[in-house]
Amino acid sequence: MHIVFGGSFNPPTKAHVQIIKYLCAVFPSSKVIIVPVGDDYRKPELAPFHMRFDMLKLAVNDLDRVILSPIESNQGYQGTLRTLDDLSKTYQDIHFVIGSDHLKGLRAWIKYEELLRRYPFIVINRRGYLSQEEAEAMYKDVEHRFIYLPFDDISASTLIRKNKHQFKDMLDPNVYEYILKHQLYEVNTHV
Repeated sequence: MHIVFGGSFNPPTKAHVQIIKYLCAVFPSSKVIIVPVGDDYRKPELAPFHMRFDMLKLAVNDLDRVILSPIESNQGYQGTLRTLDDLSKTYQDIHFVIGSDHLKGLRAWIKYEELLRRYPFIVINRRGYLSQEEAEAMYKDVEHRFIYLPFDDISASTLIRKNKHQFKDMLDPNVYEYILKHQLYEVNTHV
């Protein structure tokens, strides 16, 4: 099994690494393919792709069964389905991991019905978001396969971008040093 873990990783946190380790523990014969979004993905405060990719290398450098994919670095954003289709040309038995906090907005994704029909989703349940029952009710009209996993320890990259010094414990020390060296996520102090 190849589990695709996509996201902005802006920056990659210890929680991202914990999720990767958790996925490898739950699915012992799997590999996790990490896919950071490209620069053209419309998200505020997005650090350049090459820097997020470098930080991911630092964060996962001691993990086995992890593949870093630059697949979205040079192609215009065409949606998750396109990325999974492209990855499936190289890797077998593709599953896609998603946080339960993203399930509500999934109907707005490009070709979401085909995406759900073709690829199993591993849903990381986050407290305070859709429950398994609510998610199943929400998508009862669409063919899908959700595999639910509980996971409580999630730290938000948003907090780190707002105050990298206060939340540096959420980062691998090498990632924190990279952020400082390249002056990423600087707070604008001009009024």
